[in-house]
Parts: sequence; structure tokens; C-alpha cells
Amino acid sequence: MIRKALGAFVKAVRADYGSVQRYRQKYHDEAIPLGRLPVDAVKKIGFQMMVATRAMQLVRDLKVPLGAQVSSRLIRHLYGAEIHWDTTLDGGVTIVHGNGLVLSHRATVGEGCILFHNVTLGEGLDPVSRESGAPTLGKDVHVGPGATLLGPIHVGDGTKIMAGAVLTRSVPPNSLVKPAEATVSTRVKPAAAVNEPTGS
Repeated sequence: MIRKALGAFVKAVRADYGSVQRYRQKYHDEAIPLGRLPVDAVKKIGFQMMVATRAMQLVRDLKVPLGAQVSSRLIRHLYGAEIHWDTTLDGGVTIVHGNGLVLSHRATVGEGCILFHNVTLGEGLDPVSRESGAPTLGKDVHVGPGATLLGPIHVGDGTKIMAGAVLTRSVPPNSLVKPAEATVSTRVKPAAAVNEPTGS
């Protein structure tokens, strides 16, 4: 059991770093070698958070439930993120910044997904079926800063969810989810002009 759990831990961390390598090449035109993994585990907060999350799930897989719960609390205090030890995270997940990240124990995050800061994958009820659950993200889903996904929804592969979007229904692969337009209220009336007294 120990060997199997350790093997799964190493495989997941390498897959996560592989995702970091791919996106670094794609977005910054920078090739980083696998040998830099230990350095980036210290320097890159998002990757560091993924390693901490994988370690938390390693403790869970070793059948030490209290250790997994304590690890979850440490992640909360160290990074300002709430990641449940039972969240399903496929290999190759990337976290960018990561503060304010909230992942339900029923959420599933697919291979190659990118999660930015202040993202929530939370539980909720389907308005029609009344089924409860949390989001399932397919492969290569990018979730922008401040996006909130609620309920037993499925987000198709390759979907981009823009910053600030709120999603409560399933979307097909390769969708683009935009935030709602901000509305401006004009109910507050400007203060009446006050005439300055004139000197005598």
C-alpha cells in the first residue's frame, strides 16, 4: 500500500510539473527542464500548493485521515486556500497564484486544467433535478480569477471560463463562458450644491 501511494504521489507531482512546463512554453516561450522541479517547488507558489495538496492526499491514501485533515488546515493557513483532501485532481493540474481557491470534496478537476486565484468549485443543487453535487471539469479547462462554479455541473474539455464568471449549468466542450454585464444603478442622487457664503 505504501509503495503504491508513493508511486501515485510521484506520478501526480511529475504530471503537474509537466503542465507547468507546457504552459510556461506556450505563454512565456520559456523551456524549463524537469531538473528544475525541486527549485520551482520552493519558488513557484502555485506549484508549491499542488505539491502540498498531493502530499495531503498521500497521507489520506496511507489511511491517516486525521493527518489529511490537519494537512488541509495547514494549506488553509499557509496559502489562504481551502482544498478538501477528497477533491479529485487528475494529474497535470496547474494553480496560478492560488490564494482564495476553494475546492469542494465532491469537485473533480481534469488533466491539464488551470485554476486561478479566488476560484470556487462548490456544492449546490441543480434547479431542475434537485440533485446535489459539485462541478466536474473536463480536460484542459481554464478557470479565470474569481470565477464561481456551483452544483453538479459538467464543464466540457477545452472550455475557457473568464474572470468573474458565475456558472451553474453544464457547458459543452470548447465553450467560452463570459461574466454577466455589470449594471450601474443611478438610484443615488448627487448631493445638492451648497453655496459658499461670501465675505462682507
